[in-house]
Amino acid sequence: MNKILIPLDGSELAEVALDPAIRLALRHDAGVVLASVVSDLPPVPLASGDGDLVATWFDEEKERANTYLDRIKTQVQKDHPELKVETRVEMGPVVSTLLAEAGETGAELVAITTHGRGAWQRAWLGSVADGLVRKAERPVLLLRGGDRSQHLFGEETSPSRIIVPLDGSRASEQILSPLTSLLPSKGGRVTLVSVLLRPFPLATTYLPHAVEESNMMEERERRTEEYLKGVAESWNPLGAEVDTRVMGADDVAKALLELVEEEEADLLALSTRGRGGVSRFVLGSVADKLVRGADLPVLAVRRPPEQD
Repeated sequence: MNKILIPLDGSELAEVALDPAIRLALRHDAGVVLASVVSDLPPVPLASGDGDLVATWFDEEKERANTYLDRIKTQVQKDHPELKVETRVEMGPVVSTLLAEAGETGAELVAITTHGRGAWQRAWLGSVADGLVRKAERPVLLLRGGDRSQHLFGEETSPSRIIVPLDGSRASEQILSPLTSLLPSKGGRVTLVSVLLRPFPLATTYLPHAVEESNMMEERERRTEEYLKGVAESWNPLGAEVDTRVMGADDVAKALLELVEEEEADLLALSTRGRGGVSRFVLGSVADKLVRGADLPVLAVRRPPEQD
């Protein structure tokens, strides 16, 4: 890992991403890029005003953002003089501008708080995080204020209990490579899990139908278990034990969230797109529910557009 991009909007809640991202950067001897975006749309009262007034507003917003990021940079370098810190302030649509900054700076990970309200911007981090997860071609680490992330991602405090949903597709497995850099050097446990949607009850009381349905479910479970074990053996990351689990459920996202609580997981890692013949669900729609429903950090990665 070379650099981590940390979007900030001037709010304390957005700054929740700082400590975990900095610990992760220090662990990998990487730099951090503090980034903010001034919207290219002025407030409505100014939108119909004269050009000079609008230009002055943009200049003031950029100056305020630069001053803010410089202050954060100074504090970070005071606390961690060995850490390389860059700042970036650009103007434009927030998501596409941040994506461009990630590419231009060579950031390999984006670490962002999922909600925030800026001192000079309207609230944007919630929708921005959602946009980055949907469009970024690099992993996104989603963090929340008050969750269990504040002590994580350091050399001695890596996530130790990780849940990874897989749906039988290559796309869903793309999370495994970026996840490796977040694993502990020893003692962690990763559970690869697939959720099988329970079949709809057949509209018949005919016994052979019920037997056939039961046999089909058992065969699906067997094949899914074989698939997960194959993935675990081929991935085989250092420093973590990998186990597998097959679950049957009527609601995939609900089952995964319950598993997160049951296992007291401290990280959920998933691909945001993928359709597999194993569990027969689109992980993209499930991912939305997981990101909104989980109260722990989420590492998300989407498959490249050419795989859509």
